[in-house]
Amino acid sequence: FLSRARGVTSPESAMGPIKVMNRLIHKIADMTMFKIVGNDYTYLYNVSWEDPRIDHTVCKCTADDHVITIASAGCNTFDYLIEGAKVTAVDLNAAQIALTDLKAAAIQKLKFDQFFDIFAKNNIALLRDHYAELRPLLLERSREFWDEKVKSLKSFMYSGTSGVLAKFVVRVIFRMLGLGFIHRTIVVNKSLDEFYKECKIHKLRLSMMCWVIDKLISNAGLALLAGVPSRQLELGLHRQNNFVTVFKRLCETDLVKDNYFYYGYIAGEYSKECCPRYLKEEHYIPLRKSIESKRLFLFEGTLVECLQKRAETYTVASLLDHMDWMPPQMINEELHWLQTRMDASKARVFWRSFSESVHSAPLVWLNPVRVEDKGDRVGMYWSTWFAKLDGSVKYDLRTSHWASTKRQEATTMSMLITGAKIVLFPFLKSYITRRVQDKHKESAQLSEHQSKMEAFYESQKNEYDSFREQMLHARPVLAECLPLRKLRDGSKMVWVDVGGGTARNLEFFSVETIRATFSKIVVVDVSISLLEVAKKRVEAAGLNDIVECIECDFCNKQAVEKKLPKIGTCDLVTFSYSLSMIPDKEAALKSAVSLLKPRGAGVLGVADFFYGGGQRASYGLGDKDGVTNIFTRVYCELTRLWFKQDAVILLKEAVFKCIENDVDFKKIPQERFRKRVPLLPFLRPWHGVLVAPSTTQ
Repeated sequence: FLSRARGVTSPESAMGPIKVMNRLIHKIADMTMFKIVGNDYTYLYNVSWEDPRIDHTVCKCTADDHVITIASAGCNTFDYLIEGAKVTAVDLNAAQIALTDLKAAAIQKLKFDQFFDIFAKNNIALLRDHYAELRPLLLERSREFWDEKVKSLKSFMYSGTSGVLAKFVVRVIFRMLGLGFIHRTIVVNKSLDEFYKECKIHKLRLSMMCWVIDKLISNAGLALLAGVPSRQLELGLHRQNNFVTVFKRLCETDLVKDNYFYYGYIAGEYSKECCPRYLKEEHYIPLRKSIESKRLFLFEGTLVECLQKRAETYTVASLLDHMDWMPPQMINEELHWLQTRMDASKARVFWRSFSESVHSAPLVWLNPVRVEDKGDRVGMYWSTWFAKLDGSVKYDLRTSHWASTKRQEATTMSMLITGAKIVLFPFLKSYITRRVQDKHKESAQLSEHQSKMEAFYESQKNEYDSFREQMLHARPVLAECLPLRKLRDGSKMVWVDVGGGTARNLEFFSVETIRATFSKIVVVDVSISLLEVAKKRVEAAGLNDIVECIECDFCNKQAVEKKLPKIGTCDLVTFSYSLSMIPDKEAALKSAVSLLKPRGAGVLGVADFFYGGGQRASYGLGDKDGVTNIFTRVYCELTRLWFKQDAVILLKEAVFKCIENDVDFKKIPQERFRKRVPLLPFLRPWHGVLVAPSTTQ
């Protein structure tokens, strides 16, 4: 019946990418979800939706371990305590902390039968009878929450937004589709054989159920109730019929005696044999001893805030799936603080993802191992990962500017003047180019392309950074995606920044990080005017001994070999909004990969304007550039023509075909997003970041 269910057409394959109205729905859903999290008036998760059994097969925690994790509903937090570890549980939502705190207080104060009756059987009356005893053990914020919540609470199983969603599915969708047999066979008759038999009989209804749930989650914005932001949801929208896969997975588990995640929602309560381990009597006394001996610490806030404020040493970071919705900057920041606080000799990082591959560049540099998660009772994750945070890659915080740089703030007038220079340049190009050639004919022999670039930038060099700060949005994203490696031989990295202009790209790394990480940085450009600005910036920062600014045509193979580091010796080669302006892109890309160290030791990075959003942005549909229909094509063409007048050629995927055997484009996920152009709000080009290590060939 599952194979037939796969024949149901998913909303994505029928409609293409999320349309304008659908995107609006998801934006509203995201705002609502984060408002719930920020206002703390309820929790999202009444159950922790990660199977702790998988955690323990990998992390193998002992009494010597200190785990930092997301509190969620506390289920997995208590599971780590059962394993003997010390646990710091963090959550931004104070209501989640309050839920975990209430359970911890009840474990300390109540008999097991009372505890089980309240949290497994939803005996809220019993909770109210004993709340006065539990209240003194609660944190102040938890008291504030439960003083009000305990009056209106009706059931733990169907509380929180995820509980509300589960109740809607079980009580409404099941009844509408005639799926009452699920409750009868699993809860009343407790027979898996009968359940499988009924599934075969009602395969069409089950197919419809999977389609409806997929549609509600993917298109109607109900993912917010399950605590799933749109950024995380989009990691799986290229797949058809996600919930069919989930249903198949849960059918491979024991829904009667073991899979408490679904049994609890179907039954509305837990049974003694099918419940989380913290609700098992044999673990109750050990749990109480752990909590009473202060081996559990609860922190309200972000993981980063906890790591900043608490000078503890951790050995395990169990990060659930929360990095799925984070941009590279947030992941990099989190890994930085984990690296700062974790014991490098024991540091293990464990996470789950809705993506079938590692979804963000900073995580790839951890060299994670995919965990065998067959039998995961949740079934909603497409991959599980484990890595050692051993210091081979440094997760230093990126910066915005150096203190030594005199910043020129962009004003409306300066923006208008610079914008006018850009718009008028095509009409004055011939005159300005001749003037530039005359100016430099004695001091330097300029190529045709070099003359054009110098003509374009000479009058803009003083306002270059302030104007383009509002325009080149992928530059900081590229910096977050680049690895800062600790080389095995003890040497430091070599970085060539092609079209580096004013050396602004270097400022995304602190002066201290540059000194600690790089032995040499070469800023290459054809514009003499921009390199003058770069030299002043580098000198002011005191980095003349590391950074060299070189005027060179990167398309000229002989010039590259003569002026730049030796072939095969560079750790990083980057193009930051420069490749789109280089006329011979194939020659430039081949020069770049020739400089890289081989066998994955060298990394190519590109941040630039792109023609389309790529297949990741279009969820695997359309052509290689992510163009799915004629309207998108027309818009992309108009955008291309607008940029072409300034000699900016929007990058297409085909541009990189010439080096597809030299670097691995599949290893690092691309970043694509749209942002407005200054003074032209109707123009929203695609910005992209592409990072690729050299191949093993």
